[in-house]
Parts: sequence; C-alpha cells; structure tokens
Amino acid sequence: MASPLKPLERAALVTAFAAAGHALKRTRGGFCSSRQPARIFTRRVTNWLYERALIDYDDPSFPTQATLTKSGMAQATALVEQARLSAGAP
Repeated sequence: MASPLKPLERAALVTAFAAAGHALKRTRGGFCSSRQPARIFTRRVTNWLYERALIDYDDPSFPTQATLTKSGMAQATALVEQARLSAGAP
C-alpha cells in the first residue's frame, strides 16, 4: 500500500486540479498555476507526484508543464470532496 500523501503533495494536487487544463506551468521558482501564481511548488514536490503517477510531465528530462493524470484527477477530486465535507458544505 502506498504511503499517505504529504501536505505539500496534497496542496500541489488541489492547486493543479483548480488550474486551467489541470496543469502546473514551470516558472523560474518552480511549478505554479496561472490562477494562483503566488503558490509555487518545487521540482522536488512535483517529482514526488510524478513518482506516484499522479502527474505527467510534458518532457521528463526538462519539463515545462506538469499535468494531472487520471489517478491524479481522482485523488484531487477526493481531496476536494473531503475538504468540502469537513467544511460542512453540501
């Protein structure tokens, strides 16, 4: 069984889920969403997600974009739903 997601992994998944095209773009500081440019994730965090097959790089050797995979979408949807239920939203 896979280990639970780290807090930064969960944050990156939810940010990618809310991003346009469900993708994080590479910037000079790391990967971020065009909708939340202040929230930047390092290459290390995205590599953790890549190793879990939750994201896919456009080019594994020098990625410029990290897009959620089907399993990443399912995991992100579950995280969003869990947050929604814990907040008491319908």
